[in-house]
Amino acid sequence: MIPLIDFFRNLFYKSGSRILRFLEVSEVRAALLRLREAGHSIHPSVQVDRNVHLRVAPNSRLIMEEGVQILQDSWIIVEEGDHLVLGQNVFISQHCTLSGTVTVGRNTLIAGFVTIVDATHVFDDATIPINQQGGKKQPVSIGEDVWIGTSSVILRGVNIGDHAIIGANSTVTKDIPPWAVAAGSPAKVLRYRER
Repeated sequence: MIPLIDFFRNLFYKSGSRILRFLEVSEVRAALLRLREAGHSIHPSVQVDRNVHLRVAPNSRLIMEEGVQILQDSWIIVEEGDHLVLGQNVFISQHCTLSGTVTVGRNTLIAGFVTIVDATHVFDDATIPINQQGGKKQPVSIGEDVWIGTSSVILRGVNIGDHAIIGANSTVTKDIPPWAVAAGSPAKVLRYRER
């Protein structure tokens, strides 16, 4: 028999956990509604898990098309002047970061712990601290039906062609052609998928 105190403790933790999840999901839905009201294009079918951080600045544009899914603890960062687009049925797994002007084509899969950024730091002058030298931005474009493996990093200015695969733990610093399978740090084309 469960002691009465343990029964109530378990009941509280279970129902409290459900209430907390409900509140977190409600907060995400409210954030998506505020973004729609601010003029961003968020399809009603978009699914965003709890603890997804949506940092969208004024004078930026966020587009999430039909069927987009973003799992927990991911970050979507759209700074002033940026334009971030997630095409139809894009799937973003947990703990990912997409930052800046980034376009992701439809039916693309982004595995967990992937980072996609459109900016880098300038470090040319050794007499000035790096954090005072500014940065450079260049859009990132990821095609349709692409699979980006776990813990990969896609850096500024990269274009990944349709149907490409990026292997886990890769660092993509240069363009990857359509249908290519690339991996490594820096990523190199290993072969091409059969069509």
